[in-house]
Formats: sequence, C-alpha cells, structure tokens
Amino acid sequence: MGVHLLQSMIDDHAEMFALIGRPVRYLDESYEVTDLLHDEGLLILSADVACDVQNDSFGRPRRLVPRRQNLRFRDAEGRPTSIWDDLSFLDGPLRD
Repeated sequence: MGVHLLQSMIDDHAEMFALIGRPVRYLDESYEVTDLLHDEGLLILSADVACDVQNDSFGRPRRLVPRRQNLRFRDAEGRPTSIWDDLSFLDGPLRD
C-alpha cells in the first residue's frame, strides 16, 4: 500500500476502527487486532494463544494470558510508522 493511501487510512477513524478483529502476522507470529487507541496512535494486537503469565495483586503468577503488542501506528507528526512494513493482514489486503 502506498504512503498516501496509508496516510488517508490513518486519518480516517472509521477505517482504522474497522481493523479491529482482523487477523494479522507481526514479526512471524499470529495476532488479532483487538483494540485501537486512535488519539494515542496505538494499535493493540493480542496473540492467538495464551503464552504470558499474569501475576495477581500480590505478585504471584496466576494465569496465562495472550501476548500483547502495543504498536505506535503514527509518529508525532501523524505520519505512518514502520510497523506497517512488518504487519501482514491474513484475511486480505487493507483496501481493495
């Protein structure tokens, strides 16, 4: 996807929120887009499998949770970051 198309997608809140639920591959691991914090510029990915240990309030390991990635999708000037080069959407291209 070209930089101009990517920029117009990033600027469109509805189009970015439409990414939630899509399966992706990031750094050779499978994830799902689980949230988008548009004002903060963060795309939240969760792994398909529970592989990280979450501690309880006393610091004791309690349960397995999916690995999460918080990816900054735009820089301070609002331009796309390099994460888009490392993301591949498994259910098809971003735009037709």
